Amino acid sequence: MATKKHTASTTPVNKPEPPATLSEHPFFGLKMDKDQIAFRDAIWNPEKLIVFCDAKAGSGKTQIAVMTAELLYQYRLYDGIVYITAPVQEKQIGFLPGTAQEKMSVYNEPFYQAAIKANININQSVINEDDPATLKNGTGYIQLMSHNFLRGCNFENKVVIIDEAQNFTMAELRKTLTRIHDTCKVIVIGHHGQQDSAEKCTTSAFEKYIVHFSDLDWAAVCHLSKNYRGLISNHADSIEE
Repeated sequence: MATKKHTASTTPVNKPEPPATLSEHPFFGLKMDKDQIAFRDAIWNPEKLIVFCDAKAGSGKTQIAVMTAELLYQYRLYDGIVYITAPVQEKQIGFLPGTAQEKMSVYNEPFYQAAIKANININQSVINEDDPATLKNGTGYIQLMSHNFLRGCNFENKVVIIDEAQNFTMAELRKTLTRIHDTCKVIVIGHHGQQDSAEKCTTSAFEKYIVHFSDLDWAAVCHLSKNYRGLISNHADSIEE
């Protein structure tokens, strides 16, 4: 299996020299524990095509994924970032006004919050939508998508973040992962204990795919066990159902 090395992507001009590791990088001022560092470093490792992270609520999984993805883009190792989520109330979304992007905004909120902390100015047309100014300027390097719209898509040389993966069924996660070329870096994050749809709780693909990829030398599996939101969040997450 060929792995992607830290070499130039097709993105033009002024490619900065990427560090071999992020151990000395300021990493947006984020203080991390050893498990979070291991997750970040697994994403940065060019030998790992795909990284899974099963992590508690409040563990920083989306934050670290977005920050590392942004650095991979800034160093021109990949051409952009694709953030994919699973809507768990499709019928309710269908009745909401607006475009598909506007309907999905509630599911993209974790990305927006992480983007702010990663110093991504989302007001400068970095979100790749069908906006004439964005298309003309070529500034839209971030795609925010639902798996519902992936059929027929091909992702090449992108950092693909699949968030809230515990809400994907087998068919949905298979469809998503089979859209992705080996020129991509894939980050699959979720919390196995927080399926948001009772219908999907028994059909979640997240844990099954972690096992499916766990023995491959070009894949990594990480775990984040500490919730940093505080007493309320931790105590709520610890209840037995």
